Amino acid sequence: MGPDSELLAEAVGVCQAVVPVESGGHTRSRAWRVTTAGGAVFVKQAEEAGSLRMLRREALVYREVRGPFLPAYVGFADSGERACLALEFLEDAHWPPPYPGEVSALFEALELVATAEPPLDLPAQKPRWSRWQEIADDPRPFLALRLCSRAWFEQSLEALVEAEASADVTGEALVHNDVYSGNVGFTRRGAVLVDWGAAVRGSAWIDTAFALLSIRVEGGKPPVLDVPGEPSYAAALAGHLAVEAPAPLPDWAEPGSTLREDQAGDLLHALRWSADLLDLPPLS
Repeated sequence: MGPDSELLAEAVGVCQAVVPVESGGHTRSRAWRVTTAGGAVFVKQAEEAGSLRMLRREALVYREVRGPFLPAYVGFADSGERACLALEFLEDAHWPPPYPGEVSALFEALELVATAEPPLDLPAQKPRWSRWQEIADDPRPFLALRLCSRAWFEQSLEALVEAEASADVTGEALVHNDVYSGNVGFTRRGAVLVDWGAAVRGSAWIDTAFALLSIRVEGGKPPVLDVPGEPSYAAALAGHLAVEAPAPLPDWAEPGSTLREDQAGDLLHALRWSADLLDLPPLS
């Protein structure tokens, strides 16, 4: 089944061919490669409430922000019940994993993101509540993942809570807020970030922390960067994943989704990263 024909025509004009695209990761939207007189474009459509909200936010970013770190904006159509977003099709992109041996292009792109003017209507990142304190109140779901022993958890909890509390996520920078391998394409013009549905105004270090974790997860070698408060961001990401990974699948997840298993794998790397930066014992 293809995209809504009226929305597609409004977003891209006359199209010659529509081919489904296998979207990586865990997405709520369907996607297609659409051939037009001007060349190929990438089109995705949303119709469920959560995915619609994210696609509208994504369209806001593409309409108002310009930079080599973004696919070019083609068009957007919204009927109220469903919406269709059309973008440049990144023909030459390499999508990790694996990451290339040299990942400087990603961090150069993130520097450009941080200096871009965010849309005024983009939501601001709110200070996060303590995920590690939430886990402390009931550690059973987290411990059931068997990523660490109860002894390691009890010994490390205080340091994780304190580090997480010092992670400043607020600010006025443009933040992608979901930098992981499936959302990073390496092209001739540099690294390009896609899927901006979670974008916010906040601290630019959020994206840097996501990128450093993603490279670790995929077996790459993260660069040594001067990240103010890196231990606090590592602990905050670990706390977020420690709550999400043992949770039931969301309603929008496809049957057989590996979302929670993937998050548990990410959590293992986040815990090791946090332990190293906070001088905690190795995971046991």
